Amino acid sequence: MDRFFLATMISAVLLLIVAADLLVNGVGLQPPATQLANIVPVPARLVR
Repeated sequence: MDRFFLATMISAVLLLIVAADLLVNGVGLQPPATQLANIVPVPARLVR
């Protein structure tokens, strides 16, 4: 039972850290859609 409690506490702390990071930074890990739109057509131009 102690291991289950410890695993639950660790999971809760990690979840809180991720939630706080998202609140502070927003979704900063994903590039904006405008950058994706500029990156994607480049291989299509090379193929033609």
